[in-house]
Amino acid sequence: MRRPLTFGVVFGLAMFASLGPRAQPADLRWEIMASDEKLIVDRLAADFYEESLRQTQVDAIESHTSEIYAGETPMGRARFRAERRAEWEAMNEAERASLHGMKRPLFRNLTQEQKAPFRRHALDRLRGAGALDRSALADALRNDI
Repeated sequence: MRRPLTFGVVFGLAMFASLGPRAQPADLRWEIMASDEKLIVDRLAADFYEESLRQTQVDAIESHTSEIYAGETPMGRARFRAERRAEWEAMNEAERASLHGMKRPLFRNLTQEQKAPFRRHALDRLRGAGALDRSALADALRNDI
């Protein structure tokens, strides 16, 4: 009983600490991936964010998203609204209808900086499962540096 509780507290603190205003360093594993590989990582990250986090954790992240929007310049807010409008217009009726009555926010609504810890978690899970080729990553990083 103590181990899951301790893990939950430590993980929650780490998540909230990662949401601060300071910039998070980019995960090089993410940066060197191809677009189809990034889609897989984002699906794992979205699943974790949308299905595994407690409601209080999601609420804290969502309120931070609102703070980021409120702190933007008028041009930044206009850009944000234009991006969301374009996403909405790209959806079909079924996708739009699925958003009505949503109880939890979606991963795609987070900023890139907010997505970073969830992507790191997904990459770590993939590495732990042996799904990431370490030699390919090392080669890509060697060529990148």
